[in-house]
Amino acid sequence: MLLQQSSLFESMNKQGFEEIVFFSDPKTGLKSIVAIHDTTLGPALGGTRIWNYRSEAEALSDVMRLARAMTMKAAGAGLNLGGGKAVIIGDPERIKSENLLRSYGRFIETLGGRFITGEDVGTSLEDVRVIASETKYVTGVKYDPSPFTAYGVFHGIKACLDYLYGDRSMEGIHVAIQGLGKVGFELAKLLLDEGAKLTVTDIDGRKVKACIDIGGECIEYVESKRIYSVECDVFSPCALGGVINDSTVKRLKCRIVAGAANNQLENERHGEILSEMGIVYAPDFIINAGGLITVANEYMHGDVDIRMLKKEIEKIGDRLGRIFRMAESMPDSSGNPMSAARAAEIFAFERIEKISEMKNIYIP
Repeated sequence: MLLQQSSLFESMNKQGFEEIVFFSDPKTGLKSIVAIHDTTLGPALGGTRIWNYRSEAEALSDVMRLARAMTMKAAGAGLNLGGGKAVIIGDPERIKSENLLRSYGRFIETLGGRFITGEDVGTSLEDVRVIASETKYVTGVKYDPSPFTAYGVFHGIKACLDYLYGDRSMEGIHVAIQGLGKVGFELAKLLLDEGAKLTVTDIDGRKVKACIDIGGECIEYVESKRIYSVECDVFSPCALGGVINDSTVKRLKCRIVAGAANNQLENERHGEILSEMGIVYAPDFIINAGGLITVANEYMHGDVDIRMLKKEIEKIGDRLGRIFRMAESMPDSSGNPMSAARAAEIFAFERIEKISEMKNIYIP
């Protein structure tokens, strides 16, 4: 059941949303929601997710959560972009068609550039190219962002190791990877090349086999439910969000949580719990920004200098270091260090607030 109208507007106002748009095309079966969270820094950019949600209310809740995270991701990465997200309701294996994607692209065009979209869960590079045939407000057509997301997470993990151990070396470091999709698989290869030992899990046995074929004896497989309790240096969530929750957080036997998944914390308090447990948490919207940085550069510049792009993505590690130090210097009401999750939010929204103040100056 959809949220009551008053509840939806109250939720939008409380979370700072500017616009939520519903698209419907019965001829193609398109049912889509676009959430534009904040455009203070520039047009909202976010991928289009196709997912078989149990209800419209669940889809709405997810798109709002993801859009707000995109605002923080763009601001935290120093990009002149706002945050937004789109979802298409349905099983991507069943509903995807050229007509549906083209219809969706035409709807995106009606937003006039307030929202720029690209690839996400359930959509591919080929899908984005079909959408792009109907709208110019698309990016990620030339470059697959997944390897660049993995590259950013890789350097983020190095920053976490440096913060915790004073050493960025991956040699002998044990990483448990949850999810071997395009990002998780690429991350596994980067880690193996640097001498890391991996424990992996994925619901798709073919992906697990492909990873083991590459890593051999350096990789161990465990069932999905066991990944949380693996004794390791780094737990790396690279699947869907909400995996750090009441039922999993106390099972963790790692020193660091650093992965590519969006919205890894089910609730803000889980960031505080990680901090209390002495686990270093790399806020997801900071560490997984490599893909966003890539598609933003493609949208703004067209062709991308890969060498310069990688240098920009490597700065993710520097930002994490700043956030860890910021958390240490800002104790909570009990005198304990602030959680890294909370410090990252402050880091992102401070930039938006400063630009917002500047934009209040009238320019004739």
